[in-house]
Amino acid sequence: MAYRALLLDADDTIFDFGAAEARAISEVIAFAGIDDPRAAEVYSEINKGYWRRLEKGEVTAAQLRVLRFRDFAARYRVSAAPEVLGDAFVSALSRQRDLIPGALEAVARIAARMPVAIVTNGIAEVQHARFDRSPVMAHVSALVISGEVGFQKPDARIVLRALDLLGARPEDALLAGDGLQSDIRAAENAGVDACWYNPHKFPRPAGARIKYEIRDIRELKRIAL
Repeated sequence: MAYRALLLDADDTIFDFGAAEARAISEVIAFAGIDDPRAAEVYSEINKGYWRRLEKGEVTAAQLRVLRFRDFAARYRVSAAPEVLGDAFVSALSRQRDLIPGALEAVARIAARMPVAIVTNGIAEVQHARFDRSPVMAHVSALVISGEVGFQKPDARIVLRALDLLGARPEDALLAGDGLQSDIRAAENAGVDACWYNPHKFPRPAGARIKYEIRDIRELKRIAL
């Protein structure tokens, strides 16, 4: 099918969030004086739990920013306030801009033929600090951040907001991302074709409405174009 617009997830689809998070949390761990080689893994599990709750609407982005570090600090009996740890993490994460190999090439090639929007769940100040200075943004027509628009994937409204900005209809667009519960469900909810970026070769869940599946982000060029 010939598409007229592409919507892209950001973290772990075109930006290497794993590397960014690892460096950011290592700074927080050092700042807090935590001496546990598994501390980063402990934080990651706590953080993932809160992001799942955010996607279900059980917590807000502002609550997530503090509560994940409240639980992390309690685990290690850290005296620093969770707000302080959260601010330190946000500051460190804002400096990370690594791209997935091939992402810049893929986005630039596709953007030469159709408008591209990034649709991301995240804290607005972090995402802007990271994305606005990235070379990929020269090829992006719209950046839609959940922390700014007030709803997050899988809510269809964030997808529809991106489509409005691009002047595209759901049936003419493709949404690509790595998240089954966020990206793929958001595409389904908005009536947009979904491409699952699955570099780790996870098994495809039964019933998931996935039109395409790719292992390398550069494969997106042959699908979108």
